[in-house]
Amino acid sequence: MPVTEKTYPDWVQAYREKGTTIKRKGDSFYLYKRTSRRVPGKKYPQPVDTYIGVITPNGIIYAKKRVVRLSDITVNEYGFSKALLSACPGDWKKGHKDDWEQILYCVIGANSRGSYLFTEKKIPDATALHINTGLMQSTLNMAFGKRYGIQFADLLSLRNIYLLDIDGNRTISRISQEQKKLLSKLHVDLEVD
Repeated sequence: MPVTEKTYPDWVQAYREKGTTIKRKGDSFYLYKRTSRRVPGKKYPQPVDTYIGVITPNGIIYAKKRVVRLSDITVNEYGFSKALLSACPGDWKKGHKDDWEQILYCVIGANSRGSYLFTEKKIPDATALHINTGLMQSTLNMAFGKRYGIQFADLLSLRNIYLLDIDGNRTISRISQEQKKLLSKLHVDLEVD
């Protein structure tokens, strides 16, 4: 009859309890919680191992878990707003004189309500300012096409780059390769201010 359980030194076996498993990698022993789950198309439940810690002769060194309360996290759109603000073509700005920033904020607000720009101030009211955001977006589209060879619709793909604030530590979410290429074309570096 074949032996299904691996044999480990007694000091390692002492930490094996019901619902756990031990794995050896080189000279180290690791303790895992063992459960299973059903997978469509499989006849039997498939094992799922969750890492607990490393087993040493002096005991288990448990994996460090960071507990983050959701109330301590703020998430705001960052990529689209920052790129539009940083790479806005100069000739478009000149065409709108002193109002360019207000107009640009209206366009950003129309396309990204969760922008980091509006955490401390309100989105400008385009109708009260008599700004046609659709028309302004169209002129921006032409300006970005002329300056960078990029359409406004391409910029919208940057909306899923977020600014995360976790307990006062600010960081940027993951950026895909396509987004990196687009940001590079715009000469925009997304660093946290």
